[in-house]
Amino acid sequence: MFLRSRGWLWTATISIFHALIQALHGQSVASSPTPVPSSTAVQPASEPEEWKMEGPTLEQQQAPANQEPETGVAPESPVEQEPGWSGGLTNPGNGPEFEIPPDELPVDPRSFGLKYTIGPIDIRPTMTFSTTFSDNILASTTNQRRDIIYTIAPGATFALGDYIQKQYNYFTLQYVPTLNLYNHFSTLNSLDQHLRIDGQWGMERLKLSAYFGYDKAFGGNRDIGGLVNSEYYTVGAAAKYLLNEQLTFEALGDQTFADYGSSGIGSREFVNHEYVNYAFTPKLTASVGAAFGILQPYVGGTQTYEQGLFRVNFVSTSKLNFLGNFGFEYRQFPSGVGARFTPVFNLTGNYLLFPGTTLTLTGGRNVTYSAAVTGSNFTATNVTFGVTQHVIGKLSVGMSVGFENDSYFFVSGAQTGAINREDNYITLSPSLTYQWNDWASISVSYLYRDNQSNAPARSFYNNQVSIGVHIGF
Repeated sequence: MFLRSRGWLWTATISIFHALIQALHGQSVASSPTPVPSSTAVQPASEPEEWKMEGPTLEQQQAPANQEPETGVAPESPVEQEPGWSGGLTNPGNGPEFEIPPDELPVDPRSFGLKYTIGPIDIRPTMTFSTTFSDNILASTTNQRRDIIYTIAPGATFALGDYIQKQYNYFTLQYVPTLNLYNHFSTLNSLDQHLRIDGQWGMERLKLSAYFGYDKAFGGNRDIGGLVNSEYYTVGAAAKYLLNEQLTFEALGDQTFADYGSSGIGSREFVNHEYVNYAFTPKLTASVGAAFGILQPYVGGTQTYEQGLFRVNFVSTSKLNFLGNFGFEYRQFPSGVGARFTPVFNLTGNYLLFPGTTLTLTGGRNVTYSAAVTGSNFTATNVTFGVTQHVIGKLSVGMSVGFENDSYFFVSGAQTGAINREDNYITLSPSLTYQWNDWASISVSYLYRDNQSNAPARSFYNNQVSIGVHIGF
């Protein structure tokens, strides 16, 4: 299947980027010395540490620790097939710069966590137990079913190099099987599989990274409705070239295969990003870029799209961290359907209001293919606000509120009698967490979900109460 992906696009991207490096390197002016990684120094991946190949959905953003919002299972399950997937806008290769010497890097508290070392390899075991009561496990309006779901998720990360700070060379392999057991409806029991491989290699000015992910899960899907079998393959690579202290260039490519069981629903998508980054200060970097993507649904014709993007990254270790991607998308559809222009964005921010009080804000607006409504896409716009307050000792409380609007529109081959579907989805989630130490925690949480849709079968509300224990990296 991978051999049938758009290999010529990868080849063209790499060739163009290589030619650009050679041309610019000959014109670069002398800059402050950039340290060359030693044989023991190592660096960051092109993706966050999670295996999620998709940008965080609203339910994932809302879910408190050790809770899976759709099925009530562990949040470590990365395959929540929700509306609001970021499509081609997400930039998985935007790691930190690599000009900071290893001895000047801040100490990450996770470096002291639970681990076993064999030669140069660190083994980071992980284990999650959770128990969740849900009054609507099928997310249904007319067929509500209550149950208690028990989740056991043992796993491990095998890593070497600079996999904590991710500034230099590193390699990680993470595998987490997740067993979901229903107290009454045992026919819904499932064993999910989650595999993630990340690697990075850095030279004096050039940083190369790649990743591969495989996710097989049985979980909730608001687009399709109810519990759905899904299988994802994701693969990507990125290159980042440091011209001088202020100017860097990025090229990224990602391929995703999505399949929803025996339903015959799924898609293949390739997207390529190019960025020029300029560091105004050590804390503020602005970027301009473009993206080109090809989406091939199993049903309906091929779609192509282009994006113009502007990115701002502000990092203040004491108070504020902000990353925002803003731009527009111009998408072309099969013959007979006009092109569509859509503003798009993704943002995430954290603000330390007072010592012990942290505010978070996430949001996005993106276009993606609907697996539920044949021949349709939808535009998903979401925002989530959260606050975490330290109470006493190792105890903290949290609260998050979120909203998402999913607006569907026809592309081609829509089924007879189809409607212009629109969903408005609201979540509210308070939580209480006790951080035992840097590698163990226990949490109690409540989640309220309410989806209002003009497609009556997709409307539902749901209450969940969960208690979970997480041990490990």
